Amino acid sequence: MNLMETFGKKLLELRKQKGISQEQLAIDLNISQSSISNYESGATKPDTDILQKIAEYFKVPVAYFFSDEKMFFYTTENNYGNSGYMLNSSFSTMSEKVIELYEKRIKDLEEEIQRLKK
Repeated sequence: MNLMETFGKKLLELRKQKGISQEQLAIDLNISQSSISNYESGATKPDTDILQKIAEYFKVPVAYFFSDEKMFFYTTENNYGNSGYMLNSSFSTMSEKVIELYEKRIKDLEEEIQRLKK
């Protein structure tokens, strides 16, 4: 996969995860909807200023768009009015593994309790 395909796919993923349309993203970034469409399809690439705006908008480093790393956007709202955060998928995968290990440990302990009761 070349850099343009990577950028476009990452932009599309982040936009969909955030639940916004191309039109809304274009309005938020003060650019045209067709620019967003062209970026996502890999037809064109943003200049460095727009690339920086996009990275800031999604709260990711610019380098994220050109890596194999995955990030997911979760919409939340807290007392300070913040409306989202990014989670690296490797952290998410690690969390899932920890949960699996705890669930297995609980099951093993429950079996041990049943065995001791007999």
